[in-house]
Amino acid sequence: MIRYLHNNQIVSAPDLPADLTLLDYLRNDQRLTATKEGCASGDCGACTVALGRLDESGELEYQSVNACICPAAELHGHELVTAADLQQGDTLHPVQQAFVEMHASQCGFCTPGFIISAFVLMESLVEGEIPSNEVASQAVAGNLCRCTGYGTIVGAVKQAAQHYESPIDRIKVAHQLQQIAPLGQESALLLPDSLEELSRLQLQGSNYEIIAGGTDLMLEVTQRLESKPFMLGLSRIRELQQITEDGLSGRVRVGAGVSFNKLLDWASAALPELANLLLHIGSDQIRNRGTVGGNFGTASPIGDLPPLFLALHAEVRLWSSHGARDLPLEQFFTGYRTTVLQQNEIIHSVSFKLPDSTETLVVEKVSKRREDDISALLLAACFTLNQGRIDHIALGLGGVAATPTNASSLAAHLKGTKVSTWDYASMRELINQHLQPMDDLRASAEYRLHCTAGLLLDALQEAEVTGEA
Repeated sequence: MIRYLHNNQIVSAPDLPADLTLLDYLRNDQRLTATKEGCASGDCGACTVALGRLDESGELEYQSVNACICPAAELHGHELVTAADLQQGDTLHPVQQAFVEMHASQCGFCTPGFIISAFVLMESLVEGEIPSNEVASQAVAGNLCRCTGYGTIVGAVKQAAQHYESPIDRIKVAHQLQQIAPLGQESALLLPDSLEELSRLQLQGSNYEIIAGGTDLMLEVTQRLESKPFMLGLSRIRELQQITEDGLSGRVRVGAGVSFNKLLDWASAALPELANLLLHIGSDQIRNRGTVGGNFGTASPIGDLPPLFLALHAEVRLWSSHGARDLPLEQFFTGYRTTVLQQNEIIHSVSFKLPDSTETLVVEKVSKRREDDISALLLAACFTLNQGRIDHIALGLGGVAATPTNASSLAAHLKGTKVSTWDYASMRELINQHLQPMDDLRASAEYRLHCTAGLLLDALQEAEVTGEA
């Protein structure tokens, strides 16, 4: 039995199938049809809803999610807000009113998703804050309008913020959420809140498939029509949600359950190169659900985070009820979408050392569109130059092999050479000797080779010209 808050009422639902999406639950079971299905893959945002939850300090916060790839059971303990819930009697919500006044809706199919994305932004602003064009655009970047009405939509978002007064009684909602007990162990989707509970559940049976944010795994349900009758979710395990910094060693440890948006908040000040990359990994809806551990665990050759962490010589910690083990990240991937993970073992965290003042970190993502797209190629390079000579270089590459790779032989060949000795042709020839890029629908091997050579050479030459790090 799951229980959640909707329109100030606690709703109870019988145990839901583990692979039932929140979108199908809303439309088919609850007949709440304001939430639309556009793509069923987390790309278009027509299905966007907001989930209210209590953060680590007990404060209420709202996050936008793609209902089409979010398990319905994830509603448990949260508040559900759809576009149809915002109007109070005959009074439109300020976001809805702004969309009317700015003529921000054309065919209207995408509008509920835009409304919810804008609502979440409004609830995150401090009183009197007016978002910039960039902030307003970023808030709705995960919503596609095929009528191309983006100018009026961004204008409506900014107008809504001008005199925004939240209709949400945050204290009341927080109190109501606190009254909901944890999900029972009879559920088809189990949601343990600690590693101890996870261990106990794993001992009860091994037929539960592990799911983190589900932004990749749930595509097997919506796109391949696979059945997943039992799943064990990691989204609420407290020990996996932490980011810690060791002042003595200078190392950072990021929990596997940390979402992309939580990592973005930290990286904005601590590691800007990572923050910039995260802004180009999906939308807010995806970044609110996608996790560090999930990005590693899928072992995709074009995963966005592994190349960066390979360039930082990261270590990954694996955990099971029998203990934990650490190993270099380059040893984690064993082949195309395969890893060293053993039965009942999960990714616990990743640790790395921040680049020091002598090092230059460059991260370049190549994709068919700038926003919300999968990489064709991702290059990360961390290096030190001394009078034009490459004293140190560590690489991380995605899209050039069956797994993300640190291209150690290529890095070894570059170390100790002068940047001035390399031009595009010689760099390309060198890379061709050490790598065999993939050839698929996203990019040809030839194009990936071209990009790798050009981007790496540009990074080295720019660092030499602007002043050696």
